[in-house]
Amino acid sequence: MNQLVSHIEFLLHEHNCVIIPEFGGFVVNTIPARRDGIATFHAPVCELVFNRDLIHNDGLLAQSYMKSDKLTFEAAMQKIELAVQELKMQLLEQRQVELGKLGSFTLNDEKRLVYSPAPFVKPAFFGLAKATLKPLIQLHAPMTPAKAENGQRRLRTLAVSAAAVAAIAVFMFILPVNDTTIGRQSAQMISESGLFRARVAQAQQPVAPATEVTNELPADNKVAADDGEINAAPEQMMDDNQPVYYIVMGVYERSDVAEQITAQLQNEGFPQTKWLKRPGRIDVYAATFVYRAEAETYLREIHREHPTHRDAWILKR
Repeated sequence: MNQLVSHIEFLLHEHNCVIIPEFGGFVVNTIPARRDGIATFHAPVCELVFNRDLIHNDGLLAQSYMKSDKLTFEAAMQKIELAVQELKMQLLEQRQVELGKLGSFTLNDEKRLVYSPAPFVKPAFFGLAKATLKPLIQLHAPMTPAKAENGQRRLRTLAVSAAAVAAIAVFMFILPVNDTTIGRQSAQMISESGLFRARVAQAQQPVAPATEVTNELPADNKVAADDGEINAAPEQMMDDNQPVYYIVMGVYERSDVAEQITAQLQNEGFPQTKWLKRPGRIDVYAATFVYRAEAETYLREIHREHPTHRDAWILKR
């Protein structure tokens, strides 16, 4: 009987159905790969079942015996019949038969054959697991807060300098050119340059952040940072021209699923969780920030203190 089980296991790796003549057939049902949400994919799954009505001899099992043992068809069928008789005898005597990786058979009190399958994986699907695609924003190495601040300061300086040069060029074009001395014109240009340098110095002074807090976001919403506490900026405080950084916890297609995830995250300790609806998707986010450095600090805290949310990422809008 063990030889019969070995032949069936081998044949199921390449065929979806193997029939034991006058006993029944093993059938492999394959559940194809499926998508969960937008970026999560589940691997195909195999399910092994037994059909008592499949008793017609298709010759597949006999051919396996003939090839491995170099037997004739009649001799192979004789071996199969002996194995089936042994299987039935063991069921009558012990009420249960173990078939290794194929599962087991049990004969209940009503003389009915009950099949219990074992986990079965086809070689083509071996090693496949659930896969989650990472957003493009996570493929880039995050900038350190110091580099980000230096880059923003450099851009502001270049912008102010360009505006000063453009203004000087406009003054040179509209000022009348007469017979006055070149020294007077130079003195006027120097005066205008000094004026714009003063404006540049004034523009580079740090601007105090707004302290107004609206009712839509609690004022005590704080996250721990490396140097103290950081207030998550409410959306009402954000300038229209300033980017907003969202801490996205998940992306979904259906609004009812997004509402369930939002309630779940609020119960887990993220009271500011909301969701952002975009074309073809819904982004559930835990907090929003005006500055990227604060968003990255909060994201690192989530990855450190909430391992189940290591897929959280930053969305810039």
